[in-house]
Amino acid sequence: MYACPKISILGATALLLGCGHYLIPGPFQPFETAQQQTDIQGSSMKTLDDGTVAFVQNRLEVSVRPMTDEEINRQYPAQSTNASGPADELPSNPFTYGNWLDPRTGKAPQRLSVFKITVKNYEYPKVKFDPLIVNVESANGRRYYPWGSYDIEEYFRRFPLAFNGLGKMRFDERTDIYNAAKYPDDEFCFSGQEVEGYVVFSKIHDDVAEITFQIPEFGLRYNFRNEPLETIDLRFRFKRDIQKVKNIDKLAAN
Repeated sequence: MYACPKISILGATALLLGCGHYLIPGPFQPFETAQQQTDIQGSSMKTLDDGTVAFVQNRLEVSVRPMTDEEINRQYPAQSTNASGPADELPSNPFTYGNWLDPRTGKAPQRLSVFKITVKNYEYPKVKFDPLIVNVESANGRRYYPWGSYDIEEYFRRFPLAFNGLGKMRFDERTDIYNAAKYPDDEFCFSGQEVEGYVVFSKIHDDVAEITFQIPEFGLRYNFRNEPLETIDLRFRFKRDIQKVKNIDKLAAN
C-alpha cells in the first residue's frame, strides 16, 4: 500500500503560505521594435506610443493593438454603467463588466481579451485575412483562438431571456455592438481603403507574461476567382508585467 509522506502541521502551513498568491497582470505592451521579427523581404515592423505593433510593406500597413477595459468602457460609456454585478449582467457592453467592481478586490474583473486590428491598403488591388483563423500563442505554451458571432451569442444566452424583456433587450444590444465592432468576416480591403475592427478571445490567463499574435495566410494577391495567389504569415509580440500579492487587501490596493 502507498504510504503518504508525513508532513507536520507547521510544515504544511508554511507550504501554503509560501505558495498562495494572487496574480495582478498589467496591460500588454509591445516588445521593442528590434524584437519584432519579420522575414518578408521589403517589409519592416514598428511600434507606436499607444501600444500598437505594425507590419509595414511599402504602402501596406497591418497593425495590432491590445485594448484595455478602460479604453473600451470609454468607447461605450452608456453601455458600461449601472452595473450591480455579474449575476445580473446589467451593462450592455459585451466586452467588459462595465463599472461593476468585485467587492473582494475593489476592482473590475476582466471579461475578455480584445485586440484592435487595422489594415491600411495603398499598395495592392485588394488584400484580405480571415479574423477567425488568427490566434494568440503564449510563451508558456497556451494557445487562444478567436470568438465569432456564434460564440458571443452562446455566451450571453445563458442569462435569462424568456421571461425577461429587459434581458432580451440587453442581449440584442450586446450582439449589435459586437457585430458593429468586430473586424469584418470575409471582406476585402481594396486599394485606398482602411478597415479596422476587434478580434475577441477568451481572457488570457493571468500567469501569461508574453504572447505572440499570429495572422496566418494574409492574402496579398488574388486571381479573378478571388483565390489567393500570394499570402504571408504575420507575427506581433507583446509582454506585460505580473505582480504577485499574497494579501487580498493589497490586491485591492493595486
